[in-house]
Amino acid sequence: AFVAVADDATAASWNPGGLPQLERPELSLVLSHTNFDEDFHSGSHPELSGNNGADFSNINYFSFVYPIRHTIGGRNLVLSINYQRKFDFDRELDGIFEEGVRISPGLRTERTYSLDYSQDGSLSALSPAFGMEITDRLSAGVVWNIWNQSIISNNEWENTVTWDPYLVSINGIDTAGQPFTVKKQYDDFEGMNFTLGLLFKPTERLSLGLVYHSELDADVKFSRSNGERAKQDYTFPWAIGLGVAYRFPNDKLTLSMDITRREWDDFEIDTRYTAGARAGTRADVSGISGLRPGLIDIDPTYTIRLGAEYVFVNDKKPKQNYLPSLRGGIFYDPEPSGGRSDTVAIDPVTGDAFLDGDGNVDNFYGIALGAGVLIKNRVNLDFAYTYRWGDNARTDTFTLADTDADVKQHAFYLSTVIYF
Repeated sequence: AFVAVADDATAASWNPGGLPQLERPELSLVLSHTNFDEDFHSGSHPELSGNNGADFSNINYFSFVYPIRHTIGGRNLVLSINYQRKFDFDRELDGIFEEGVRISPGLRTERTYSLDYSQDGSLSALSPAFGMEITDRLSAGVVWNIWNQSIISNNEWENTVTWDPYLVSINGIDTAGQPFTVKKQYDDFEGMNFTLGLLFKPTERLSLGLVYHSELDADVKFSRSNGERAKQDYTFPWAIGLGVAYRFPNDKLTLSMDITRREWDDFEIDTRYTAGARAGTRADVSGISGLRPGLIDIDPTYTIRLGAEYVFVNDKKPKQNYLPSLRGGIFYDPEPSGGRSDTVAIDPVTGDAFLDGDGNVDNFYGIALGAGVLIKNRVNLDFAYTYRWGDNARTDTFTLADTDADVKQHAFYLSTVIYF
């Protein structure tokens, strides 16, 4: 819960209005490791039930901050450059899928597939930022988030699906099937958006934060192993966050709370096919449901975080070479969802059948624990762990009736801040 705290180099991500609190040049680095587990269960296709997971490690954040003092009116002006890894797409799914097709009267085909799905890639931004004191109690900041594969080479992702029909039965007569693989590649992600932040301190101990993340419009080149090529326009929704923090009179304990709203109904993908069987056609779909926008109204998400930090200040020492701290918190972090049901509906425009949904979010909850130490007022070392879970979620993964997953996610973070 950092929107109303934002007192280190990661302020550019949480609330750039907190940047003017930084009084020394500093360098920050955050490493992360994430493990998540999806336990699917399906009433309509029980053969799909099973456990899937993925692990990935990366540089989560890197930044350099440089304060400039004695500017207009003696106000503090802070400049920073940031690398932010925003989205990880790593995912693996495997299982068995059975389907039966009535081709004609008296002719029925049943297939049993082995499904193997893998996806990897990420999206990161290069983010120059600056913040400035407006008054003794109010500061503001702005960040430009530049998403460009020519600057950050790993701004791409791909997924591969292999269907291996190891058994095909025609009217009860079994024959061997042939596997086939479909690979989709997404390259040259380019776009730009901005983040605005305010930090207001009505008293020495109370802080209020406001942050706004603008809509992101980005272009992507899409290709498929069957020869299809397309240009895609992604519209990622805007978000707004509010925070409050209070530091107790002993300067040891700080409590904070954030709430962030994101409008996922605005997440759309517009595809213009340039090669292949669909060349010259266009498709506009919801980035959540994969259906035509408006068929399912996707609810916004509200993320709520509650956090605390306790710093072990020794009042008897005029100078502490080692200043340890403990942190913890709880959070509610829902995911957008189509909220699929078992009801079949018909698209009035295309005539296609689809599983209807209410657009309700998937509920996810979590806990966070952390510890850190400031060494000789020069180096900060911090470790954090979060556990996040959600039950009966991700009905949009297979878009099958009565099919969802219980999700568990573990994340570990190791970070350092070096002061100059």
